[in-house]
Amino acid sequence: MDSLEKVIHPSAFERTKDKEGSLHTWYCEVDSATTTIWANFQGGNPNKSVTELSIRRTCFYPDKPWVNYITIRGFEISQAASQWAAPTAEQIGMVATHWNKGWIIEDNIIHDSKASGITLGKERSTGHNVWSNDPSYEGALHYIEVIFRVLRKGWSKENIGSHIVRNNIIYNCEQAGICGSFGAAFSRFEHNHIYQIHQKKQFTGAEMGGIKLHAAVDVVLVHNRIHDSGAFGFWLDWLAQGTRVSKNLLYRNDWNDMFFEVDHGPYLVDNNIMLSSQSLRNQSEGGAYVHNLIGGSVGILTEPNRYTPYLLPHATDVAGLSTVLGGDDRYYNNIFVIQDQLRDQKGVYGISSYFKKTDFRGPSHTRWPSDRWPVAIDHNAYYIGVSPHPDEKDFVEESNFNPNYQIIENSNDVYLQFSTDASLSRLSTPYITSGFLGEVKLPKEGYTQPDGTALQIDTDFLGKKRDTVQPTAGPFEKPAPGIIRIKVW
Repeated sequence: MDSLEKVIHPSAFERTKDKEGSLHTWYCEVDSATTTIWANFQGGNPNKSVTELSIRRTCFYPDKPWVNYITIRGFEISQAASQWAAPTAEQIGMVATHWNKGWIIEDNIIHDSKASGITLGKERSTGHNVWSNDPSYEGALHYIEVIFRVLRKGWSKENIGSHIVRNNIIYNCEQAGICGSFGAAFSRFEHNHIYQIHQKKQFTGAEMGGIKLHAAVDVVLVHNRIHDSGAFGFWLDWLAQGTRVSKNLLYRNDWNDMFFEVDHGPYLVDNNIMLSSQSLRNQSEGGAYVHNLIGGSVGILTEPNRYTPYLLPHATDVAGLSTVLGGDDRYYNNIFVIQDQLRDQKGVYGISSYFKKTDFRGPSHTRWPSDRWPVAIDHNAYYIGVSPHPDEKDFVEESNFNPNYQIIENSNDVYLQFSTDASLSRLSTPYITSGFLGEVKLPKEGYTQPDGTALQIDTDFLGKKRDTVQPTAGPFEKPAPGIIRIKVW
């Protein structure tokens, strides 16, 4: 709290889901000799229970950059008063790489960070909170200046990134489970379980989510489970180029399961399960969305005011700058559905007030922004609550059929239960490859593997081989008829 009066007479914080918990407030005053803390325990006796003060800003952090090839495996790491990790700041999470290359962070339990659990971000000499130090001009210009400073500091595939973050359980972090600006490029994030992020709503602004990355260049995010984030699931902001988001499970996230902000592509989103009330927010161009289950609304935005960079393929060299005029996206072989329990979901905070301008919101694809570049959309399935795009030629629309997708959590296992009909077998679908998707307009780069070799969407969410002639729309190949239950975690 910013005053002792608010500790003595607290009021519930309306934005948080835990309004009772928000009444447990504290206030601090510091002079040259003494630190004094007042706290409201709401009738509890601090002399009979544990009262903990977290003053350490991090738990594992090299004191200098260029400390490469460290493995952190098998730890429980918790309780750090980590700083807010802005993309133009030195990013110090509870576990942080500090501008290095080749770390492996795996099989850990990471929880209860004041801000971020893991940061793979920039260091201080290239700028630290530059916008707050000089708000006289727009934050995007500050970030463009930081891009050129990190390039002079050695930001390249040879020096920075290429980390592996896998098999971690990350929860109770107020800003982000994983956050990184520049330092996460060329990295792989796999099989992480991230939940209960930004639940107290103690911060405003940006940077909140399960995984929030700037400059996710040639990054692979595969088989992660993100749920109960008070903000976004994935937030890929600026320079998501050569990025692949594949086979992830996302649900009960307050804002969106995925948000792509001012990226120029190419980035590939395939075989994901997105079941929050707002599944996708696309304020970018050059994205390919294929074989996804999209169970919430989709938002399409342009960004005519910010000039943001695009890079040479599979590198960090800046090729040019452009606003986001929209379009140059591909939507193939997806399932779109809006379910009653999602449409009526309560308790979603922040999305309408956070975004002031939108070209499109809602479950139907019958409206689209006036894109500079054309959008390719075809071979999708639409169920109750969703209409196809008017230019789509080959699709199935079953407005009266509700597959009724339900997440069922049973101890550490998660199942997806739903109904099928014969409509998917009637849908003509293409086999998705690098050649089929082509190149995006601005970077003139194709949808490939991080090393530049061609790819094909040859397996589904569970690893089952795809039919190369008529693959099934959505994340599951040839599901059984009727009501089925599939283990998804």
